[in-house]
Amino acid sequence: MKLKSLSVIGLEKNTGKTESLRYIVKLIKRENPRRVLCLTSIGLDGESVDQVTLTPKPEIIIHEGDLFATSEVHYKEKKFLSDVLWVSDSRTALGRVVLSRALENGKVMLSGPSTLYGIRELMKVAKTCGMEFFLLDGALSRRSIGSPFLCEGVVLATGAALSLNPSEIVKKTLHVIGLMKLPVDPMAEYFEKLSEGIWLAKDSVFEKLPVGTVLNNTALVLDRLEKGCKLYLSGSLTESFVRRLIDRGLQKDVTLVVKDYTKVFLSPEITELFFNSGGKLRVLRSPRLIAVTFNPFSPTGYSLDSVEILNILRKFLDIPVIDVMEGENLG
Repeated sequence: MKLKSLSVIGLEKNTGKTESLRYIVKLIKRENPRRVLCLTSIGLDGESVDQVTLTPKPEIIIHEGDLFATSEVHYKEKKFLSDVLWVSDSRTALGRVVLSRALENGKVMLSGPSTLYGIRELMKVAKTCGMEFFLLDGALSRRSIGSPFLCEGVVLATGAALSLNPSEIVKKTLHVIGLMKLPVDPMAEYFEKLSEGIWLAKDSVFEKLPVGTVLNNTALVLDRLEKGCKLYLSGSLTESFVRRLIDRGLQKDVTLVVKDYTKVFLSPEITELFFNSGGKLRVLRSPRLIAVTFNPFSPTGYSLDSVEILNILRKFLDIPVIDVMEGENLG
C-alpha cells in the first residue's frame, strides 16, 4: 500500500469500521512488519462492547513500535507499556489527546481528536515522531473524516447494520460512492482561494452573497441565480435547497459546486431527480476510494448472504469489495 494516510468511514454504526481497521493493519504488517503506523479515531472506538447496542466489538490491537493517539482517560486504562511523545493543548470530552509509542503489543480504546483541526495537528506531530502511515477510524455520522482534504485514501464500510434489505444496502452504498465520484470543477483552484460563504461565478467574475449558508436563506440565494452561472457553497448542500431549486426549474441553468462529497446531504431519491432533470454538481476535490468493505452481521443478530451483495456491488465498482470477515487483498 503506497498511500501514507487512510481514513475508514462507515455508512452506519456497526458496519464494520473497527474490523476493517484491524484488517488493514494486518495487511500492512504482512507487507512490511516494520512500517510505523499511527492509529487514532475521531470518535470513541476500540471498546469491547458497543456503547449503543451493547453488542461485542473487536478491540484495536497496537503493535510494538507503532504510534497511537487516544484521550487521557483511555490512555490510563490501557495495560501495556508505552512512551508518551506528545500531549495536545486542546481538550476533548475525555481529556487531552495523548500520542504514544507502544513498547509492546497491546489493546486500547481509541478516542482521539474531536475536530478536523485536531486530526491535522496530530498528523503533523506524528510525522515528526517517525510515523510512516496514518490510519484514522471515524465516528458515527462523521463523514468529514473521509474528506479528500484530510487523508490520501478512503475505505468505505457498509453492511447489514445499514439495512436487512440487500437492495437497500446496495442503493445506499452506491449513492455515497456516486457522490465520492462527483467530477472536479474546472475552476476548483480559483474556488479554493475564496473565503467561506456562498459565491456566484459567471464569466470569471466572483461575487460573494451576503449570507453564509443556504439554511433559512434559500429564497435570497435562488433569486440571485442567472443562467450559466456557478454557485459555490463552502458549507452544506441541503435537500431542501435542491428541492426548491428544482421547483423553480433552475437546476438546468446553474452548476452547483461544493468543497467535496462530505458537504452533500441529499437522499438517493432527490439526487436522482436532480441529475435526471438536468442538474449539474461539481466538487473542488474528490477522494481516492481504494476499497469497500462489507460486514454481513447485524448488531440485532441477523446475518446476510455476503456473496450475493458483494457480487452486485462488484458489477458496479472497479475497486476491491471485501467481506472483512473473510478477507482478501486491498490491492
